[in-house]
Amino acid sequence: MAPRRNHQKSSVAFYGTTSRDVSATAPFAIPRKKASFGKKAAIAGILLVVMTGVIVGTDFAWSYNKVHKGVKIEGVDIGGLGKAAATEKLQVALDGRLAGTRVHVRPDAVSEERLATKAVSWEGEGDSPEEGDVADPAQEAGPAGPEEASITWTLSATDLGASVDAAALVDKAYEIGQVSSVFDVVPSLVDRVNSWAGNIDLSATVDFDRDQLAVALKPINDTIGIGMVNSNIDIDSGGFAWVRSGRTGIKVDEALFTERAESMLLDRSGEAFEAPMRTIPININDDAAQVFATEVNDILDEPIVFDYEGEVWEADAALLGAWVTVAVEGEGSAQRLVASVDAAKAYDGLRQLMDEAGFGTAQNASIDVSSGTPVIVGGERGEGPDLLRAVEDVQSILFGSATSRRVFCGTAQVDPAVTAADVSSWGVIELIASFDLGYGSGSGSNREFNIERCLDRLNNSLVAPGEDWLWNEVVGRCDESSGYREAGAINDQNEMVQEPGGGICNVATGVFNAAYEAGLPILERANHSLYLPHYPLGRDAAVSWEYPTLSFTNDTDRHILVTARYDGSSMTVSIWGTSPQRTVESRNSDWVEAATGGKSITNYRTVTGLDGTVLHEDVFYSYFPPKKEEPKPEDT
Repeated sequence: MAPRRNHQKSSVAFYGTTSRDVSATAPFAIPRKKASFGKKAAIAGILLVVMTGVIVGTDFAWSYNKVHKGVKIEGVDIGGLGKAAATEKLQVALDGRLAGTRVHVRPDAVSEERLATKAVSWEGEGDSPEEGDVADPAQEAGPAGPEEASITWTLSATDLGASVDAAALVDKAYEIGQVSSVFDVVPSLVDRVNSWAGNIDLSATVDFDRDQLAVALKPINDTIGIGMVNSNIDIDSGGFAWVRSGRTGIKVDEALFTERAESMLLDRSGEAFEAPMRTIPININDDAAQVFATEVNDILDEPIVFDYEGEVWEADAALLGAWVTVAVEGEGSAQRLVASVDAAKAYDGLRQLMDEAGFGTAQNASIDVSSGTPVIVGGERGEGPDLLRAVEDVQSILFGSATSRRVFCGTAQVDPAVTAADVSSWGVIELIASFDLGYGSGSGSNREFNIERCLDRLNNSLVAPGEDWLWNEVVGRCDESSGYREAGAINDQNEMVQEPGGGICNVATGVFNAAYEAGLPILERANHSLYLPHYPLGRDAAVSWEYPTLSFTNDTDRHILVTARYDGSSMTVSIWGTSPQRTVESRNSDWVEAATGGKSITNYRTVTGLDGTVLHEDVFYSYFPPKKEEPKPEDT
C-alpha cells in the first residue's frame, strides 16, 4: 500500500481580498484590471511628443539651408528660398521700389519765415536751384504770402546715393527658426509657428552714400540753412587787428533726414516731410577772438628792419599786417585761430619795399623791334637780396622764437621782374599795323621836345588781351610839372595859345591811326576844334588832361605792344602782337557845311575777319566850328 502523502493547504493574500483556498482551483489565474486615466494621459503625451518631433523634424529638414516658410521682408515673401535665390528676389524687388519712389521735402516753418517771397520747385538728379531763385537766407525777409507756392525739393534714390543690401537682410531672415543652443529651442519653435502663420515681415534698412547725400542736401542747406561762422579777426590797412563776430549755423540734420527718407523710399509713407534742421554751434566765440586779436596787435606793434649791404628798409604794422594770414585749425570745440606769414605776399611786399634794389643786378627781359621783327632780349638772373630767407626770418620774428626785429638779408641769385619766359608768353611775334606822321614843323622847338617826350612815355606800352590802352594812364599829365614845355596848343575857347604840352595831339593822332589800321575797337576819340590840314582827314585826335582823351581795346587773344620811333621830324607808332588777320576799309564823307557856320566830315571804318565776317563798323564824326584865326604851321 502506497505511502500516504500529507497534503497542506496553501493560501495567497491579495490586496483588498481575503485569503481563500486555491488548492482546488485549476488552472491557476490572476484576474486583469482596466488601465487608469493617468496611464492614458501619459501615453497620449508620448504620442504628441513623438508626432511633434516628427513634424518639427520634418520642418527642420524641409527648411534646411533655406529661409523659413512664410518669412517676408518689406512684404516680399522669400520663404522657402535658399540664400542666393532669396537675395536675388529681394534685391530686384527693393531696387525697383527705390527706383519708383521719390523723397519730397519742404522747409520747416521757422525756415520759411527767413525766406524771401520768391519760391522755386526743384527736381533732383544732381541739379540745384538756379542762382538768384531764392534770396540770401541770411538776409531779413518776411514770410511768403498765403497765395505763394511753397518751396519743395524732390529727390530720387540716385540723388541720395540710396541702396539696399539684400544679402545682409536675407542673412537676418535666415536666422529665424534656427537653433544654435538648447536655449534657442523654444524661441525657434515660436518663430517657426509665426512664420507658418505669416506673422513675420522684417523691415529693410537703406544705406546712403555720404558724399552723394551731401551733394543732394546742398541746395536745401543753401536755401534754408545758415553757415556757421566762427568769430575771427580782420587786420585793417593800418595793421590793426579787430574782431569779426561769428554766428551759429543751421543745417539739415542728416541722421533724421535719412530716417525719414528711408520710410518714404520704401513706400511706407508718401507724404512730404519738413527738412529736419539742427543748430551748428560756434566753436570760436568773440571772447576767444578778442584775446587772439590782442596778441596779434602786440606782435605787429613794433616794425621790422631789413638790412642789405648797408641799405635799410622798415616794414611797419600796416605793411606787416598785409602779410599776415589767419586760419582756423582743429575740429569741433578744439578749433582755434592761428596766424602765420603768407610767404607769397611777404615776398612781393619786400620786393616792392626794396624797389629796384630787390632785383639786384638781374636784367628784365624786353622786346627789341629795331630789326622789324620782335626779338626777346635780356632776362638774365643776377645777384640780389635773399628774400626767401628773409621771409622765413619774418615768420620766426612774428610767430616764432626770434627776439631781434632786424633782418640781415644775405645774397642770392634772383630773377628779374620780367623774365624771358614772361615775354615769350605774351605772343608778340609780328607787326600788326603802324602809322607814320610828321611833326608838323621844324626840329629843335619846344613842340618837338614835347612830342618826343610824349613818345618816350608811351613807347613799349603793353596791353593784355581784353584790356584797354588809356592815354591818361600811359602818358599821364603833359604839363609843366611833368617836364613839358610851352608850345602852340588849342584851348577850350577854340583859340591858339602857348601852353605846356603843346604838340602832344600830334602823338595822339599817330596812336589813334595805328589802332585804327590794326582794326582795334576805339573807345574814346575826339577831333580838334580847329581843322589842321597836316592831320589825316577825319582821323585826327585831340587830347588834354583829363578830357578829351584817347583809348582803345586789345580784343585779340594775345598781348599787344605799342612802340614809338622818331627822328626829329617824323614819327612812327606801331602795334605788335599776333596778327588777328583782319582787313580794314576806310572812307570819308564829303564836307558838310553847318547852318550855324563851321563844317563837318564823317569817317567810316569797316573791320572784316579772315573768313569775311564783318567784325565791326565804326563811325567817327568830326565837327569844326568857325575858326577865329588861321593857325600858323609852326604853331601846330
